[in-house]
Amino acid sequence: MLEIINGNNYEEKIAQGAVVVNIGASWCPDCRKIEPIMDNLAKAYEGKVQFFKVSFDESEDLKESLGIRKIPTLIFYKDAKEVGERLVEPGSQKPIEDAIKALL
Repeated sequence: MLEIINGNNYEEKIAQGAVVVNIGASWCPDCRKIEPIMDNLAKAYEGKVQFFKVSFDESEDLKESLGIRKIPTLIFYKDAKEVGERLVEPGSQKPIEDAIKALL
């Protein structure tokens, strides 16, 4: 299970290294669909990439500042800088893994 972060610790958590942030909600079917994918990728890339989760419903200010309109949305960071394109509603593991490989 991914560590849940919010606006209070977001900047700190994305500050160093390769980071994937999954923004979603428990009521969202597509979010639930990618959860096991994210858990598997977190295990596969342990020590190389950090994975975090943000609750769409509980992080209103963060959601607004990031411009999140649809979920799930995945954002990729390298040393606090957003890298590549955001993945909005990814349907499978391949586009997520491709984005992670590009991050490394």
